[in-house]
Amino acid sequence: MLPSRLQAIVNRVDHLGSVSVADLSEQFGVAVETIRRDLRSLEEAGYLRRIHGGACSLLDNDEVLAFGSRQSENTDAKMKMAEHAVGLVREGDKLMLDPSSSCWYLARALPDMPLTVMTNSVRILFDLVQKPNIKVIGIGGRYFEKYGAFLGSITVSHILDFHADICFLSCAGYLPESGAWDSNDLNAGVKKAMLRSTRTHALLCDKSKVGRGGFILINESSLIHCRVDEDGVYGGLHRDA
Repeated sequence: MLPSRLQAIVNRVDHLGSVSVADLSEQFGVAVETIRRDLRSLEEAGYLRRIHGGACSLLDNDEVLAFGSRQSENTDAKMKMAEHAVGLVREGDKLMLDPSSSCWYLARALPDMPLTVMTNSVRILFDLVQKPNIKVIGIGGRYFEKYGAFLGSITVSHILDFHADICFLSCAGYLPESGAWDSNDLNAGVKKAMLRSTRTHALLCDKSKVGRGGFILINESSLIHCRVDEDGVYGGLHRDA
């Protein structure tokens, strides 16, 4: 976890998109040089990007949001997380998977057994159709190549026509005191619809995202039935007897 001032700086930058050194210095009551050192440390740790006179959020950076970039980040953690998440799935389950790279790793790890998987991710669809025992339902809408997924109001409407047992989703950041956050309204809208259409919710969140905020709250902490990271599963899913 980051020290409190550094975490507060990251949260403010993520919330506003960008912020000046002078504003941060005034807000936290420390010298400008102290803020510059803080920003340098946070940039080196991968939490933000320094710009002239301040810093900007990585959550609005197309390179960070693009699926191809996310797919190759924290690969070992995501593979371990997928292995833990598979243990939550039972034969016959109906699943919803968001278009995150974390859910893509989960899809690849799913055994070829009787399941129904609903997703708006083209990449997940391509992988799952190679498993004949898994019934795959593609959720359409407007296609966004950057995310490798269908997003928008049409997609949300289609999602709400279905009902599933478990929603697996990821996030841009997770704050224990508030919940799971995302970086843009398109992805957030789809994830909220998936949560409404499922009985139980499992958040796939590797440790790099814990302690980071975002732009839009997806799900409150109290409504997340379990959280999965590279070390294991925290909490449990509500199952019918």
